[in-house]
Amino acid sequence: MFSKLMDVLNDLQPRQLLLLAGGTAVVMFFAVYFALTGLVSNTETVKKTVPATQVATTQVVMAREDIPARTVIQEDMLEMRDVPVDAIPRGAMMSTHEIVGQPAASTIYAGDVITLSKLVVDKNKTGFVGEIPDNCRAVSVGISEITGVAGFAKPGDYVDVILVQKDNAGATSRFLLKDVLLLGINQDTAQEKDGNKTDKAKLKGKPAIATLALQPDDMLQLISAAAVGEIYLALRPFHTNDTGNFLNTYTTKSEKVAAAASAPEPVRTSPPVVYQPAPAAPSAAPRAAASPAPRSAGYEIIQGDKVVAN
Repeated sequence: MFSKLMDVLNDLQPRQLLLLAGGTAVVMFFAVYFALTGLVSNTETVKKTVPATQVATTQVVMAREDIPARTVIQEDMLEMRDVPVDAIPRGAMMSTHEIVGQPAASTIYAGDVITLSKLVVDKNKTGFVGEIPDNCRAVSVGISEITGVAGFAKPGDYVDVILVQKDNAGATSRFLLKDVLLLGINQDTAQEKDGNKTDKAKLKGKPAIATLALQPDDMLQLISAAAVGEIYLALRPFHTNDTGNFLNTYTTKSEKVAAAASAPEPVRTSPPVVYQPAPAAPSAAPRAAASPAPRSAGYEIIQGDKVVAN
């Protein structure tokens, strides 16, 4: 049959072959057109009859605003949003309660999903600020080899802070603060000590700066006290429990004040009475001379200021 078809095609003229090819192309075009039209209509019918499957989503925590690195995240910086399950990154946080109060390990931009890797869960990774207890501040004061316990106090120890004030009357020392955490001394912190990162030359130096962890009120008290007196550190024993009575204030008097206080008070005597003669009364004014008697031819006898005879 195929051979007969080939013989027929060979007998056709070129013009007849062109007409046959064109007719075949037209037939194939309409066949394909109607086939595709029917397929599209069937697809639309299926979409109308079969409901579309919904994409599963889950609420995750996102940043509402840009959060700089090392910033403690607050609740108003976060928001909850629905995200497709397939688009949720690994370690995404599902609750704001697990994030609030944690510092950001790196900059988190608005719209980013908060993941565990973007948070600093271990405070030791935050550097020195991670060593500061909650609700405390780190404040430094100047010390010396004597006032700093001769260098025996190390970061992580607990100390008592003593204020010494001097004046002309003597010296007064009193407990200013007790059981205070020593964060660093000469810029040597606990992290550097544990990691052996501290310069050995620095450890051999004399104490000059002590950094303490204090509540804000105690911090102000220490700063004011350091301006009026000298600060001493007293190293506390390990797990100490104070028992007994302690003097909170002690005062010593200077030698001048002590000598003045011990000297006997002089006996006060009344000044001697000097008797002076009373001033003489002023003499009476001389009497006026009597009118001279009329002269006679005889002689006048005058006695004192009187004429006694002629």
